[in-house]
Amino acid sequence: MSPVSELTHGASGPEKPEGAADLSRDELEKIQNALPDLDEEAVRRAHELSLGASGTGANSPLSMPRAGWKLVLKQVVSEVGSSQTSLSAAGCAFYATLSLFPAISTLISVYGLAFDLQTVEPQLEVLRHLLPNAAYELIGGRIHTLVAQPHSSLTIGLIFSLTVALWSASASTKSVLSALNMAYNATESRSFLRFQAMALSMTLMAVVGACLTLALMVAAPALVDYLPKYLGFQPPPPFDLLVSYGAPVVVRLVAPVLMLLFVFMAVSLLYRFAPCRTPAQWRWILPGSVVATMLWVITSLGFSWYVGHFASYGATYGPLGAVAAIMMWFFVSTYVVLFGAELNAGLEERAKGEQPRITGLPQPDPIVAAAVSRAEGTP
Repeated sequence: MSPVSELTHGASGPEKPEGAADLSRDELEKIQNALPDLDEEAVRRAHELSLGASGTGANSPLSMPRAGWKLVLKQVVSEVGSSQTSLSAAGCAFYATLSLFPAISTLISVYGLAFDLQTVEPQLEVLRHLLPNAAYELIGGRIHTLVAQPHSSLTIGLIFSLTVALWSASASTKSVLSALNMAYNATESRSFLRFQAMALSMTLMAVVGACLTLALMVAAPALVDYLPKYLGFQPPPPFDLLVSYGAPVVVRLVAPVLMLLFVFMAVSLLYRFAPCRTPAQWRWILPGSVVATMLWVITSLGFSWYVGHFASYGATYGPLGAVAAIMMWFFVSTYVVLFGAELNAGLEERAKGEQPRITGLPQPDPIVAAAVSRAEGTP
């Protein structure tokens, strides 16, 4: 066996991945004619771990075979369980904590230009069960202080507030951009100005989107209650009872649904435009967005319940207990977002026939893999 082959799969001869397609004799001869110095076993192994693996060429996640999904999920577990992902989530949580109050100031300033500030605080109820109680009280207290200020002072200080607060809040966005680059295995090649502009624009979009979501949450109950009367629509019996009793239920559900839609749209836009790469088609973005949104709700509820019943941050950290709770909540939330990014990245890489990034899976020699990839006409 040649040295190259030994580097590729060692003396034990590892099994090929499940669902891997065998390299045909014609394909093997074509590669060996182009690269006569490569060992046959090394070529076969490199092919099995790239274009020959199951899922290569899938047109969408729905057409991905079961064996391809297994490879994707193994890669997601391997990548999410790595220390690099944990460090990325921790860095994002740190910057998000520092950016929280500048972001709240910007949100209140922008919202106050077009809407009544007194409608902000009632909408915080939708976050009560998603945040630890200490964190909820800290954020609610800060919002109450800002809302209580005279509206004129908010307007006069808008330019200064937006300039300083938006720049401060964009620190968390920059950390998320870097973390998503790692998740998608992308190298940051954007210029300094373009990177800063991307971070600022995405932060501003998040603030504007949050303002519009708040406005819809405020307006939805009124629309559900008064729109039928305004239009003169009176449902016939027994549907009138259904409308009269069902309207309060709809009103209670509107706020959580709008919040979920906002989170889903924000995560989808992040996955599509934040990494430094050619934007993927939406069908490769939606799986991670759906999973991340659902996991965010579940983990937020679970973390809030855990802090309320078991973990006493106030007893451990004293006055910093609320800050520690907020930072941990940001850490969990960022981890979930990176999980969705890893899922999308795994699906895209599997469809392109790239080698799975799975810890413990024998990898072909990089020189052999690159040579086989060039011979097979892949980038």
